[in-house]
Amino acid sequence: MPSSSSPEFPQQALDWLAGGHAGQGDRVLTLGSAPSFARMLSRRGVDLFAVHREPNVAATCHRMEHTTGICALAESLPLDPCTFDAVLVHQAFQNMAPGLVLSEMARVLKPGCCVGVSWMTRDDTVPWVRRLAALLRTVDPRAMAGGYGTSAVESLLSSKYFPTAERTQYRIWVPATRQQLVDMAASLTAVKALESGRRTELLEKVEALHDDSAGPGGLRLPYQLECWRAWVSHDELTASIDVDDSGLTISL
Repeated sequence: MPSSSSPEFPQQALDWLAGGHAGQGDRVLTLGSAPSFARMLSRRGVDLFAVHREPNVAATCHRMEHTTGICALAESLPLDPCTFDAVLVHQAFQNMAPGLVLSEMARVLKPGCCVGVSWMTRDDTVPWVRRLAALLRTVDPRAMAGGYGTSAVESLLSSKYFPTAERTQYRIWVPATRQQLVDMAASLTAVKALESGRRTELLEKVEALHDDSAGPGGLRLPYQLECWRAWVSHDELTASIDVDDSGLTISL
């Protein structure tokens, strides 16, 4: 869908993901998330550190109130241990190397605090959405495929650094006008490549689908905000390493 109809992130979800530490004075770290996500936290007055690998994104965040934008890799954070009340990752965890980033997130979290990971996914179970997807797939089999990367959360759930985890979700409905549906369909590369008459025919079918499906309040596109939070354990970071002396061999 066009950005003008992007789903709004629920404020109660932000509180849940941060374990209650998303208010004024809380120190929060975001990793790899878009500036729009950082801006929500900035407006709450948190002491925000926004890490992103892209310099322009980090610079955009740095210009926000109460925010320090840092250009760095999430897998190698230039930050002190035990300094954050929450670490949040929205729509980006699938792009990170779990073997490196999980220990880094655990290292910078204060004891008893949590990491929150979330994805906004379209809910394709609604009949009119299935019909739209079927129509668009007649010209592009990959249309509205919805690969969001949520399976990446399994590495968090099985991590020794985060032994306790919880999950919740929020259903969000976004108004979808006839023109927005047409614009979304028209923006697909496969649709743009169609011969003019075939493209017009397809877009007319999209318009008809809207008119057939819309009730008095119009159409609403359903999303699910999938949320996980996991509480840190520093046991693995602070455990001593025992080396068997008999296993050491020094060659002279």
